[in-house]
Amino acid sequence: MKAGALQSLRPLRVQVVDDNVDTVLSFSMLLRASGHDVRTAHDGLSAVETAIAYRPNVVLLDIGLPGLNGYEVAKRLRQNPNLKNTVLIALTGYGQDTDRQASQQAGFDHHLVKPARFDQLKKIRATVQEGLKV
Repeated sequence: MKAGALQSLRPLRVQVVDDNVDTVLSFSMLLRASGHDVRTAHDGLSAVETAIAYRPNVVLLDIGLPGLNGYEVAKRLRQNPNLKNTVLIALTGYGQDTDRQASQQAGFDHHLVKPARFDQLKKIRATVQEGLKV
């Protein structure tokens, strides 16, 4: 990628949702260090409320959340017209084929199994950023 192309990429609004505080902290720190604006939530209902107010470009969302699970959160986010272009990434310990199918049916765009590598997220992020060129 050329230097000029790098300058035209915008920072993303990223929401990180997980009931594991360490996971949220780790991904939030890495994303902020990469220049992105990050909001967090630790349960399903807070995730929905935060996303509606924040309108993130990307939501990194655990499936096994207290209250509403990640599948239900994804379904609710997909019902909101302001979030129809938000990229939903499942970040979960559930990695069976049936889990991947369930996440796709709920509206997720990607399914990463824990422990996910940050470089997996970087590839997805770069694709989202390419679509947001100024």
